[in-house]
Amino acid sequence: MMSSTTNWFDLPLDLKINILSRIGHFEILENAQYVCSDWYKVCKDPSIWKVINLFWLRITYYSSEVSFGRSRGQLVDIRIPDHRTDEILMYVADRASQLKRLDIYCGMNDNPFMKSLHEALKKFPLLEELSVDFGYLTKEAIENAGRYCPLLKTLCFVQRGKFSSSLKVNDEIGVAIGENLHELRHLKLINNSISNIGLKAILDGCHQLESLNLSMCSLIDLNGDVVKRCSEQIKHLTLPERSDLQT
Repeated sequence: MMSSTTNWFDLPLDLKINILSRIGHFEILENAQYVCSDWYKVCKDPSIWKVINLFWLRITYYSSEVSFGRSRGQLVDIRIPDHRTDEILMYVADRASQLKRLDIYCGMNDNPFMKSLHEALKKFPLLEELSVDFGYLTKEAIENAGRYCPLLKTLCFVQRGKFSSSLKVNDEIGVAIGENLHELRHLKLINNSISNIGLKAILDGCHQLESLNLSMCSLIDLNGDVVKRCSEQIKHLTLPERSDLQT
C-alpha cells in the first residue's frame, strides 16, 4: 500500500505509466503533460499509446499528437472515427505492424477510405479483430484480410444506410468470408443484405465459428434449412427479429 508521504519522483517508471494511463488520452494531452517535466516525459512514453481511441480526442490532435508519433510502432489497438479516415488509416498502416485490433467508422460511399483499407490490410500481419462501420464492404477487402491477416479471428461489419429490407440481395460478402476467413471465430453482420445463400457459404467455409450475429439482416429466411444448421453449428447465435424481416 502506498504511503501518503510517497514522493511521485521516487516511483518506478512502470507505476507512473500505470497511473497516468488511467486518466485517458484527452486528459493527458490537455492537462497532464503540462504539469511538470517528469509528467511530460511519462506522458510521451509509447506504452501509454498502445491503445488509442480517436473518438475521444479533439480533431486537432489527430495528426499532431496521436496519429503522427507517440506510439512509436507499439500501437496494438485503435478506433478511428469519421474524419480523415483514409489518411489516418494509411499512416497507421505504415507504422503499426503490431496492430491487433482495428475499429473504423466511416461515412457512406467513401471510395478513398475503401481503397486505403484494401492497402492497409496488407500491412497488419498480426491483426486479430476488424470492425468496420460503413456503407459497404468489398469482396477485395475480405480477400486481403484472408491473405494478409492470418490471425484474424473476429470480424464485425455494420452496414449503414437504408435498412436491409429495402436493399437487393448481396451475397458477395458472405461468399468472400466463407472462401477466405477459415479461422474466423466471431462474426457480426449487422443490417446486412445477405441471404441464406451467403449464410450457407459462411457456414461451409468457417468451421471454427463460435458466435454469429445477424441482427437486422432482413433478407434471411428464418424458415430455411440453413438457419436450422446455424442453430446446430454455432454456439452463440443472434438471428434477426421477425419484425425486421421483409414482408
